[in-house]
Amino acid sequence: MDQTEWHQSKKTFHEIDNYEKVKRLVDFEQGPKLSILDVGCGPGVLGRHLRNLGHTVTGLDIYTDQTADKDHIINCDINLAWPVADASVDIVITTDVPEHVYDPTHILREAYRVLKPNGKLIFGVPNHFDLRQRLHTLLGRGIIHWDHVRFDESGWNYAHIRFFTLPELYAGFRANSWNPDISQFNFMGGGIIPTRFTPSFIRRFLVKTWPNLFSGKFIFLLSKKMDETDNKSIYLTKTPKGL
Repeated sequence: MDQTEWHQSKKTFHEIDNYEKVKRLVDFEQGPKLSILDVGCGPGVLGRHLRNLGHTVTGLDIYTDQTADKDHIINCDINLAWPVADASVDIVITTDVPEHVYDPTHILREAYRVLKPNGKLIFGVPNHFDLRQRLHTLLGRGIIHWDHVRFDESGWNYAHIRFFTLPELYAGFRANSWNPDISQFNFMGGGIIPTRFTPSFIRRFLVKTWPNLFSGKFIFLLSKKMDETDNKSIYLTKTPKGL
């Protein structure tokens, strides 16, 4: 079992329905029915939910366990060319995946290839430099993400191999001809600042002013059109733990 398979077998990607992460970026419930590619889909939790909403969803993943929706998943290595036709997909979704691959720009290039001209890419990664993780590292607890220590990961087998700052993400998108139409910032779920004791307007101020410090997750809706005048941001002041 390689590192990707091992990490996915721990179910760290799919404890919470990934629909919570993406539902504000595209109107999956009232909008048109879409052809969707879920890259790094694991057992297919998100795809199953989107199919129940009427969409056509295909997953790509190297690991599929007994709970996987195998009829709708192509078993493949996403680090290689995807077995998907050019310009054939409306939406590509990849959340909590790019930090696990050696060449994240390969995801950007392949998504560009398989998407239709007006297609969209939803790209989500954890913020490994939020306040809680900085304190975790400062206290000498290593680079393991604070939410992953329960899975007995260590520096010998940690599956996160890419660590993005917000400016680096924007620079990488634009260098690969992607425009960030919407940037979604999620206030640290399960963080060191208890939400029940912090008013929503304070959490919004913190995550809006210092997203690289107070956002636990970065999720983007990307398009092929380079139009920086049309960029928007969403600030979520409370999300389920792990989002």
